Amino acid sequence: MIHLGPDHPPIVKTVFDTVPNTIAGPPYMAMSGDGHYGSVTNWVGGKAVDHPDNVVSVIDLSSPQLTILQQVHLQQPQIAVMHPDGKRLIVPYMHGCRVFEMRDEQLVTVKDNQAEIGCLTDVSPSGDRIVATGKPVKGGGSLRIFQSDNGLITHLTDVKVPASRSLINGPFGQRFTPDGRHVLVPNGEGLGAKGTLDDLLVVDMTMTPPTVTSVIPQLADGMESVAVHPSGKLAVVAGLDAHRTHCNLAVIDLVASSPRLLYHLDIEPIPEGMEFSPDGAHLFVGVTLAHRIVVYAVDGYLLKRTPFVIRVRHRPSSMAIGPWYLK
Repeated sequence: MIHLGPDHPPIVKTVFDTVPNTIAGPPYMAMSGDGHYGSVTNWVGGKAVDHPDNVVSVIDLSSPQLTILQQVHLQQPQIAVMHPDGKRLIVPYMHGCRVFEMRDEQLVTVKDNQAEIGCLTDVSPSGDRIVATGKPVKGGGSLRIFQSDNGLITHLTDVKVPASRSLINGPFGQRFTPDGRHVLVPNGEGLGAKGTLDDLLVVDMTMTPPTVTSVIPQLADGMESVAVHPSGKLAVVAGLDAHRTHCNLAVIDLVASSPRLLYHLDIEPIPEGMEFSPDGAHLFVGVTLAHRIVVYAVDGYLLKRTPFVIRVRHRPSSMAIGPWYLK
C-alpha cells in the first residue's frame, strides 16, 4: 500500500507472509470507493480447487499494520473488480461469479452467479455492463457482454466482429472508456515474445450488438494492460514485446475520428499494472522486473517521465489507485 499526498513523500507499507496472491487475470486491482479497503485474490491452479489458499483477502488500508480483516474461500478466484459504486466487489471463480458487498468491515455475498463469466475484465462506468473473455471459438477468441443488476449477472450477447476487421484473438485486459461508449481490447493473450505483432481492437458499445468498429494494427508483441485517461482523450497500452529485455508503452489518441497510435515510449521490463491518477495529471506504471513504480507527468498527449520512482520491493504486477491521491 502506497500513500501519496502533496505534503509528504510516498509512504510505502508492505504486508508480508499473510496475504497469498497471484496475478490470475488482468493486472487491475480492487479498492473500495473510499480508499478504505483493498481486496486481493489468490488462485491455486491444477486440481487443487479446494486448496486453503484459494482465497479473497480483505485488507484495511487505513490501519498502520494493514490489518487483514477477512479471508473468503472460493474455488480458484481470479482477480477481483470493484463495481463503480465503490461498494460491491465482483470476483469470477471456477464455477461462476460472486458479488460481495462490504458491511461492517466484512464481505457479505449479495449474489452467487453461476454464469460462465470467464475472465472478467471491466465494468462499465454506469455499472450495468460487464465485458469478459469467452471460451475460444474457431479462428480466434470471443468477448462476452453481461448485464449487471443489483448483483445479478446475466449474459446478454457476444461482441460482433465484421469480416473486414481483425479477429478477436486472445483478448486480455480490455477496458471501458470513461463515457462507457467504447471498450479497448488488446489481442494476444497478454503474452509477449511470440514473434508476432498484435492488434488493439475498439468495440462500439452503443451498437446492437456491440461491434468491433476500428483496429490499431500491429501495436505490440503482447499487450497486458490498458490505462484510459479520465478525460477520455488518450489511452496507454503496455507492450510486452521481448518481455524480459525490451518493453514499451503505446500512447493512443481516442479523440480522432478513428483511434490511432501517436507514439511509443521505451520502458524497462515488465510494464503490467498501470493507472492514471484521478485528476489525470500523472500516470503510474508498475515495472515488475525492476521492482518499482515509475511516474509520468501528463502534458496533453505527451507523457513526460519524471525522475521519481516508488520502490515497492518484489515484482509489482497489478495496481489500483484510490481517492487518497487527491488528499
